[in-house]
Amino acid sequence: MHLNALLLALCSSLTHASEWHLEETQLRWRGGFVTVAEARWGDLPLDGPPVVRHPLSNGGPKANLPVLHPSARMTATLSMEEAADRVEEGWRSRPVHRGTRVLFPEDGVATLAWRFPLRAAGMTWTVWVDAHRGTLLDAQPETWSARTWVFDPNPVQSDLIPVDVPGVSDTSSFAGWYSEVVSCTAWDIDPRPFGERTCLEWAPQAKPGPGGDLFHYPDEGSTTDPFTEGQVYVHLHEFASWAHRRFGLYLGQPIQVFTNFPLTNAFFGDFDGDGQRDLSFGVSDDGYNFGHDVDVVVHEYGHALVRLMAGSMWMQSDELGLDWTPGALNEGVADTFAMIHNPDPILAEGLGRSERWERGIRDHSVPRACPGSLQSQVHRSGQVWGSTMWRLVDHPDVGPDLVADLLVGAVSSWSNSTDWPDAASSFLQAAEILEDKGLIDEITSSVIEQVIADSGMLDCERIVDLSSVPTMRQSLINYGLDGPYQRVPAGVQFKHPIGVGVDRIRLNVRDFTGAEAGTGLAIYLRMDEPIRHETSRVEGLGLRHATPVDFDAVVEVDESSGTILIDAETLPGFEPGGVVHGSLASINRSRGILDVAYSSVAIDAEALMVTGSVELESVTEGGCQVAPAPPRWLWVCLIPVIVRLRRSRS
Repeated sequence: MHLNALLLALCSSLTHASEWHLEETQLRWRGGFVTVAEARWGDLPLDGPPVVRHPLSNGGPKANLPVLHPSARMTATLSMEEAADRVEEGWRSRPVHRGTRVLFPEDGVATLAWRFPLRAAGMTWTVWVDAHRGTLLDAQPETWSARTWVFDPNPVQSDLIPVDVPGVSDTSSFAGWYSEVVSCTAWDIDPRPFGERTCLEWAPQAKPGPGGDLFHYPDEGSTTDPFTEGQVYVHLHEFASWAHRRFGLYLGQPIQVFTNFPLTNAFFGDFDGDGQRDLSFGVSDDGYNFGHDVDVVVHEYGHALVRLMAGSMWMQSDELGLDWTPGALNEGVADTFAMIHNPDPILAEGLGRSERWERGIRDHSVPRACPGSLQSQVHRSGQVWGSTMWRLVDHPDVGPDLVADLLVGAVSSWSNSTDWPDAASSFLQAAEILEDKGLIDEITSSVIEQVIADSGMLDCERIVDLSSVPTMRQSLINYGLDGPYQRVPAGVQFKHPIGVGVDRIRLNVRDFTGAEAGTGLAIYLRMDEPIRHETSRVEGLGLRHATPVDFDAVVEVDESSGTILIDAETLPGFEPGGVVHGSLASINRSRGILDVAYSSVAIDAEALMVTGSVELESVTEGGCQVAPAPPRWLWVCLIPVIVRLRRSRS
C-alpha cells in the first residue's frame, strides 16, 4: 500500500485527518530503502520526527499523526514579536531569526506554535512558544560543543587561541549556519588573469580527536593544512552572524568555502562550477595561506554582502573609457567591512610577511583622494573609498559602529551605474537621515561631511590634472584580442593646462610593464576636451569595451620609458589658456586569444616656457639630446617612442 494511503487509513479516525498532507523522501541504506514523510496541515509544517516506514517495522509507520488540539486555531492570537518577547524574558536573549508558525506535537496532540532559533548559554537552540497562551513549550539544543585553535586576527599579531566552534550541527566537520568549509583536494588552476580556476574535488581535512575537538596545528604553505578550515569557519561565522543580527544580511543558505589550494589569491566566485558563488582562500606561491588572516576572510564575505545589497558591481564603460568605479567601490566596501570588524587600517598584516607586500596587502592610513588616486584597477582605485572610511572609523566622533550603519544604508542604494559622486552622496544622505532622527548630533554630521568632501568623491570626474599631482599611475588590461578589440582603454584620463608663456609640455612615461608582456601603450591626445569613446561589448564575450573616436593625435610606446614633447605643431590648437587632454590604452602586440595580461605605467608632465625662460636638462641615455634653446620641434623623444598624428574620425 502507498505510504500516503496507509497513513491516512491509520489516521481516518483522527480529527480532520483528511487535511494532512505528506511529503515523502526515500533514503537508501545497506538494507534497502526507508521512506520518511514530512507532514503539513495546509501551509503549517508539523515539527518533531518524521513519519517513517522502515523495512523492520513490517510496513507500518513509526508514529501516528497527532490530533489537533481543540484550541489549535490556525490563526495565532500571539504575534511573532510578542512570542519573541516571551523567549527573551525567559532566556535573556533575543531570537536571531524571524519566527515560523508550526504545529508542535506533544503526547499525540498538535498545538499551534511559534518556532525561533536562539543563541544562548554558549549554544544554538530551537525554542517553541504556544501561539495562543504564550508559554514556552520546548527548547532543544542544535549545536554540539567542539573547540578548535585560531589566530585572531592573524599569525603576526596573535598566538594560537583555543575557541568554541559556533553553529555547527555536529563535530565531524566545519559545516554550520553560515558556511561549509572544506579543502580543495584536486584542482585545475591557471594563475594567469582569466585563467581556468576550478576545484575538481574537495573534502574536509579537519578530523575530530578522541574528545570531539578539532585541534590542528597550522601548517602554513601546505595544501594539507586542516587548521585553515577551522580558522576560516570560526571567523566567517563571527562576522556573518554580526551582519545577520545587526542588519538582517543573510545569504539564505550556508556558503560553500574552499581552502588549501595553490593560488596567490582569495576570491568570491564560482570555484566548483555549480553556478553558485563560493568563497575560496588559496596558498601563495611563497608559502602564505590567505585563510590564516581574518581581514581576508571578512573582506571576501564582504563581497557576498555587497552583492546581496547592490548586485554584481563590476566594470562598465562610458565616454571616458572603461569605468572600473563599481568594482573599485565593491573592493573599498569589502575593505571597510574588514576595518569595522578589526579596527586598524592595514588589510591582512599576516600577508605582510610576503615580499609581495609591505605591511599588508593594503594600507588605508595613507590619505587618498579622487581623482588623483584613481588607477583604473579595482583594488587600487578602491583605496580612495577605503582610506576615506578609515578616517571615519578612526575618528572619535564617528567610529566603526556608526560607519557600519552608514555603509549599509548607502550601499543598499547602489547599482552597477553608481559612480564616485553617487557613492559619496549616498553616504551623506544616510548621515542626514540619522541626524534628522536624532541618532547622531551636528558635530558628528559635520565631521562626516568634511571627510567625504576631502575625499574628492563628490565631484570626481575620472580625469587627473597632471599639473597638481607628481605622478599618475594607471593599470591597463590586454585581452589578447585583435581587430577592433586590439586596444583596450584605461578608465581614467589626464589633462594639463597650458599656462601663460608655455610653448611645450613634456610628458614622461616611466615604468611601463607591458613592454615585456606583449603589450604596447597608446596615448591619445586632444585639445580642450576629453577623448571621447564609443561604448560597445566584445562580440562573443560580452565584456564591456570602449573605442576612442574623438582625438587629435596618438603616440605609441613600446618600451618601459619615453619622453614626449607636445607643442602647437604636433597638437593643433595648442596655445596658452588651453588644456591638453590625454587617454591611455593598451595595444595587443603578440598575445594570443584571451591570453590576458595586466600592465601598469606611471606618467608625469612638465610645462616648458618659451626659449630662454627655463634651462632644459640634457637627456643622453638611450635617447635624443634636448638642447637648452631648441627650435620649435615636431617631436623630441627617446628612440622607443613612435609618433603618429591622426585627425578625429568624428
